[in-house]
Amino acid sequence: MEISVVCDTYLTYIIELSDELEVVWNKVNNKYKGINEPKIIGFAFRCLPEEIGRKTFRRYDKDKELTLDLTVSYEEYKKMYKTEIRHDLGHTFYNYLEESLKKYKFKELNNKELLSDIKNWCNEIGWLEEEVDYSKDLDYPN
Repeated sequence: MEISVVCDTYLTYIIELSDELEVVWNKVNNKYKGINEPKIIGFAFRCLPEEIGRKTFRRYDKDKELTLDLTVSYEEYKKMYKTEIRHDLGHTFYNYLEESLKKYKFKELNNKELLSDIKNWCNEIGWLEEEVDYSKDLDYPN
């Protein structure tokens, strides 16, 4: 199993924040490389204007790929500090992953262990904290 990520955004912070998670994805990819189902968990982080009408969705296909396509509001995120975006996006993706793993049952994958690993590895880099950390990244999106 491996994690893959794409971004579709009007805010550069989404790409920067997605890049921060690369260390987490690398750890997941290394530890869970022997898992064959799902073969891939693909995240799409989209920060788009609401007028586009894009909605968050998930699907599992015949190629054993679990796609988690997350859409967040450009109008809301453009008003937030980078640290607030990190907090919201982190909890949004983690909660959606947790819901999705409950929906789809994978025989080889220990969902609790994967979620625990992701949470711990995210905490190591300042993600998935209980509260927004206003001591860092008080920049507004461009």
